[in-house]
Amino acid sequence: MKTKTQTKPQQQPPRKPAKKKKYVKWIIIAAVIVAVAVAAALLLPKLLGNSGDSARITTYNVEEVTYGNVSTTISGSGNLTPVSKTTFSAEYEAEITAVNFAAGGEVAADDVIMTVTYTVVDRFGNESTDDAEITAPYDGIILELSGAVGDTVSQGDTLCMVMGKDGYTMDISVDELNISYVELGQSVQFSIDAVTGAYTGTVSSISYNGSTSGSVTSYKIKAKLDYIEGVYPGMSASANIVIEDSGNGLLVPVDAVYTSGDTNYVYLAPSDAETGTEYDESAIDLNKMTKVTVTTGMSDGSYTLVESDSLSEGSRILVKKVTSTATGSDTSSRSDRDFPGGSDFPGGNFPGGGLDFGDFDPSNRPSGGIPSGFGG
Repeated sequence: MKTKTQTKPQQQPPRKPAKKKKYVKWIIIAAVIVAVAVAAALLLPKLLGNSGDSARITTYNVEEVTYGNVSTTISGSGNLTPVSKTTFSAEYEAEITAVNFAAGGEVAADDVIMTVTYTVVDRFGNESTDDAEITAPYDGIILELSGAVGDTVSQGDTLCMVMGKDGYTMDISVDELNISYVELGQSVQFSIDAVTGAYTGTVSSISYNGSTSGSVTSYKIKAKLDYIEGVYPGMSASANIVIEDSGNGLLVPVDAVYTSGDTNYVYLAPSDAETGTEYDESAIDLNKMTKVTVTTGMSDGSYTLVESDSLSEGSRILVKKVTSTATGSDTSSRSDRDFPGGSDFPGGNFPGGGLDFGDFDPSNRPSGGIPSGFGG
């Protein structure tokens, strides 16, 4: 009798759960898609938006060659401060017993401006009076005079203020690129807002201890101006220091000069053109205009010194003027943007022609959404 041997079916190993790497990769790709979408939403309106069209309008103006000079200057503005100013205050409570001048009046050194009488009480209660004279410390102008005869002033009250006639100073801030051009005694041209005329002063002090704001360092200098009648402390003024001067010569507007290689030139105006005439661009053919070669010199940004045997003071030249005006806003939508290939991004829907998903197909993402958590 044969014995049958029953073969036990081989047990299959338990099935391992799907690796979570696939989900991790899907999450990374989804995050990249979201980031690109957000970036596109933020940047595309700025990159593709059209805030308005602008039109360039070119005209040619007829101007004359002038004779003069140009210079490089350091400019500044501020308020005038007296070189000398003295304020007198009451030492104690006092009565004004004499006033010999009025505010704005001139005084000479040692003139008695006013007299005050102090009442002093000693520790025993006895009272005594003491007259004190307020005298001018130098030749000057009375800027302020407080009270009249018979008025009582308290300790510390201002009695009067005197300004000397030795002039004014004004602080000027000089850029670090220009401070090396400034010297003590250098001439300074002043203009004062409240007074007509031009005045000349000098550089009286230079501070080499600079102050920095952002990436720019500047230095303070003082310019001194002699006394001017009718000019008072605090008045606004402007100052110019000439650090380079071209000397006299022929001047043309900088917009009149053209350059081709190493050659500079200007165009003469039509022979029948009058100074001040303005031509539309279509009315001027530069190829038919007379071109004059010039040697250029120093410029102040508005005018340039030139030399030419073909030009003289009063010669009429063409000066090109270009202006730009906004003509409106283009609000029409376009599916074909201004990128190569006619798409929203160069080369496709995303930079580089689209995202490379490798061997992962986002259309085959797991059902039920993105897993809410992942193990290590």
